Amino acid sequence: MALTDYAGLIAAIPNWLHRTDLTATIPDFVTLAEKRIAKDLSARRMDSRTTLTLTANNAYVTLPTDTLVIQRLTVQGDNQPLKYATAAQIQNDYPSTSTGQPRVYAIVGTQAQFAPIPDSAYVLDLLYRQFVPPLTVSNTTNWLMTSWPNVYLFGACLEGALFLEDQ
Repeated sequence: MALTDYAGLIAAIPNWLHRTDLTATIPDFVTLAEKRIAKDLSARRMDSRTTLTLTANNAYVTLPTDTLVIQRLTVQGDNQPLKYATAAQIQNDYPSTSTGQPRVYAIVGTQAQFAPIPDSAYVLDLLYRQFVPPLTVSNTTNWLMTSWPNVYLFGACLEGALFLEDQ
């Protein structure tokens, strides 16, 4: 089978590992490989842009679900990027009643927290690095699998070797 999609990858892994008894575990090898790849890979195709809308008197906005790292966050119409701060710094530096155009942000779980608290609606431009879309039975390919299937094959075989305690 050709190494062009998820099914081809799942079929190739046991051949490369020279094992036929790992059918139930092979999808786990792919998932673990994707996590390792996400940590190490830095490719232009991972860069994405979107907008976020802040509402008045709400210091939080939910980030896109595929956000890996925020590269730049700006208020539309203002060329100054917002500065990153920890949630503790925001708590220490900005009173809970302080409102205005946001100048700093922190990441709190799946949300970004802003200070001062927005005094009106603001549209933000977000440039971020996104996760590579994971391969599944229903999402059979992505740009990484199309361009570099060897990365997936090597990563999944590495995870298989670790599972098998094979040096």
